[in-house]
Amino acid sequence: MLAVVAGLFLYLGSGFTASSLQTLDPDRTYDTEPWTGPAALPGVFTNFNPRTIPELQAGRPTPEKEPAPGLDWLPAPRAREFGSHRVPFHPPSEVAPGEMGTSLPLVDRLPPGYTDLNEREDDRVFSSNLYTDTTIYGNWVDKNKHLSSKTRGTFYEQNLRYDLYTTRANGDSLAVVVDTVHNNDKREYKEGFTLNQLTVESRTARSLLSFGHSYPEFTPFTMTQQQMGLYGVQRFQNTEVRTFTGYKAVEKDDLKTPRLVSGLRVEHRHDDAVTIGLNAVGTRDVHDNPGADRTLPTIRNKVYSMDVSVRPTENIWVDGEYARSDTDFDRRVTSGNQLDTAFRFKGGYGRENYRAEAGVEQAGTAFLTYLGESPRDERAFFGNFFYELNRYVSTRIGGRSSRDNLDNYKRDTLVRNQPEVQVTVRPSDYYRDLRVDFFYQPLHEYSDNTRFVDRYRDLMWVELNHRAGALRYFAGLSSTIDKDKVARINDRDINRFDLKLTWEYDSQNRLYGLVSQEQLSYKVAGGQDVMSLYGFGGHSQFHEDVSLNLDFTHELNDPANASWDSKHDRLNLSLTKEYNNMARLILDLQGSSHRFTLPGRDYSDLTAKLRFLRSF
Repeated sequence: MLAVVAGLFLYLGSGFTASSLQTLDPDRTYDTEPWTGPAALPGVFTNFNPRTIPELQAGRPTPEKEPAPGLDWLPAPRAREFGSHRVPFHPPSEVAPGEMGTSLPLVDRLPPGYTDLNEREDDRVFSSNLYTDTTIYGNWVDKNKHLSSKTRGTFYEQNLRYDLYTTRANGDSLAVVVDTVHNNDKREYKEGFTLNQLTVESRTARSLLSFGHSYPEFTPFTMTQQQMGLYGVQRFQNTEVRTFTGYKAVEKDDLKTPRLVSGLRVEHRHDDAVTIGLNAVGTRDVHDNPGADRTLPTIRNKVYSMDVSVRPTENIWVDGEYARSDTDFDRRVTSGNQLDTAFRFKGGYGRENYRAEAGVEQAGTAFLTYLGESPRDERAFFGNFFYELNRYVSTRIGGRSSRDNLDNYKRDTLVRNQPEVQVTVRPSDYYRDLRVDFFYQPLHEYSDNTRFVDRYRDLMWVELNHRAGALRYFAGLSSTIDKDKVARINDRDINRFDLKLTWEYDSQNRLYGLVSQEQLSYKVAGGQDVMSLYGFGGHSQFHEDVSLNLDFTHELNDPANASWDSKHDRLNLSLTKEYNNMARLILDLQGSSHRFTLPGRDYSDLTAKLRFLRSF
């Protein structure tokens, strides 16, 4: 069957030309000049271009996922969940085109000081954009419908985004953003109507005022979330004041008992070398009727902090923050307040081929921040070191050691030591895409009396990436040794191998196949679980404005309990027709079949979607 699919792709990919693809050069799709987006929309660094909508990028295949993580820095504490094993592959159904709407950030493409001549000629004061994403789909479910994640029936989904903005010659701007979703499938959206974003923002060279959804820029201990309300920034000569007030309600039902939030930040920066900030953030729960505040537990929390950032030279940096929280878990009781502190400190030094940083963070048992991020009842030391020996060898060494029970309120104190090392080798100048990665992480988690927890877990993997001509190779081998010194019945070994071969027979057509197997062996209890995965797929641009994507996987699960053996087949087929740079029609089929040894659990489901994207 793989040979038949390969022949189909070759026939479709070679029979037509794709001359219009030149208009969608990836290098031209995105603007290369950075742009600082609105504070309400952080993380935006490119000017807006309608072609940045993923579904409106013709001839641009899904980026190849690199299994190796590269030489990135050790993530911040708690930024990664360290599972028992590393899984580099994902089922194709997980990388299918996204189901959410086109919630794109608002960006005025004109730099400050420039005027749109077309607007002036047409006597227009404002510019506007409207993006529509309309989907009609049907779900079909057979046999055991309760195990399927889909609801049988016909549904629709309408995503609308409207941008209205104007920019004056001096750089002042006014913008309005509205983003909504309407869906009648309760399994996809709990509420039929969802307001993703509503923002009215005014900017000048020294101020910002935002009404609606915003992301106030404070510190990790005080504010790292979205809020609905007012957010303002005023800059003076060396001082900047930020303030916000509003509420925090994730679900529609939360509006009955909203969490009122407010905050203030004063930042002083004499020059780029030293920055000092003072922060105050408060939250208070409000019930739907005044009397409920005295009959139900109502929480009030306040966090104060001071942060310092020092950059004496280009190679040295120091960041720190000290915070104190005041929490009243039940406002009905006058003696319910709990006070505690937290601090974080990190410093580093870097040059062209190496970089080192180390830090410490601690949060007391009673320290609590609702809007920020911090550990709780934990003290941790962490460090990272990156060194590039030459163009062939690079290394990364990091570690984190933590312990809890700072106030000795528990019977046992949990200690967690987590070092890790990674080495990347590029052995050849001729084969520039050849790379070998080695990673080792010995994790030890134990209690101070060694009777509660004493567990070792060693994770090691080796990966090879190579590209020769039109072929791309990937091979991965990983092993986990998990030993429990307290309950030895939990001892287990996990071994996994992954192989993937991709054939890119021209610039817009590719075919791939993959094989993966994982074995979990129970050393004391006996038996083993085996998972095997086989898959193939590809992408073909068989006409200048029509493309086809195919992904198929066959998964076999053979656990130690034979009654739970299962087989899973998943198929994604997508046909895309591009009318122009602003309109696209997508026909998407997603099907799966699940068969179990245990009677009565088999089920199958199929989803057919017709999706139309249009920009005005």
